Amino acid sequence: MSLDNSLVVIQSKNKKYLTVLKTGEDFITNDGKISFNDINILPSRVKSSTGDIFKIYTPSYKEFVLLMRRGPQIIYPKDVGSLIVDGNIRNTSNVLEIGTGSGALTLFLILILGKEGKLFSLDSDSKNQYRASKTINRYLSTFNKEYEYNLQFINTDLSNFSLDNIKEKINTIVTDVPEPWHFFQNNKINNDLNWISYLPSISQVEKLTIYLKQNNFQNIEIKEILERYWISKENILRPKNEMVGHTGFIVSSRFIL
Repeated sequence: MSLDNSLVVIQSKNKKYLTVLKTGEDFITNDGKISFNDINILPSRVKSSTGDIFKIYTPSYKEFVLLMRRGPQIIYPKDVGSLIVDGNIRNTSNVLEIGTGSGALTLFLILILGKEGKLFSLDSDSKNQYRASKTINRYLSTFNKEYEYNLQFINTDLSNFSLDNIKEKINTIVTDVPEPWHFFQNNKINNDLNWISYLPSISQVEKLTIYLKQNNFQNIEIKEILERYWISKENILRPKNEMVGHTGFIVSSRFIL
């Protein structure tokens, strides 16, 4: 099987790179140069021109979104898991994503929903949705077979959006936009539904919670995920000096009739 145009992670002793294999081309780093022609199977190990060993393998979701080129800021993997759980999202859910952005969360949502659930992704910028489509297709190209999913892009301003235009009953709304409360200008919830918002500043959180309460949402929770890795090598086991601190606040709530 040809590996030409395959998406891979190339890992040296110091760094990880996300790239696409191209027959006849070389990959050059500070740790030496390797030839793509020397990569015949995934995963594999290849020796560079300086004698260093590189590992080449298919990226995980986390590696892909952290290493990929992107436009708008992404929701970091450390926060994605909490969004999925707090939003009660499962493979049969119908989900409305408000703010497609670079498509990092969009990608993970379709991986969860598969062909049984449905995802509607709204963004006012069609360029974001084009970028998200490329993000999704590039990652799915690493699968050994075609992956089936249901995704519909909606290109409009949130203030002009009407939930009535979606025939399916939405189970969860996930937002990654600066002013998610604009949703309530034209929409009123009348069925059991989970709401999840990702917001960078506490002033946005405060304003959103006011709107959620005004629209009879209950069980409002506000949190942030802090992540610290540990060093494990030889006889050393200790936390790293640095950690991944604040990336965004997660606001979750539920509308119950």
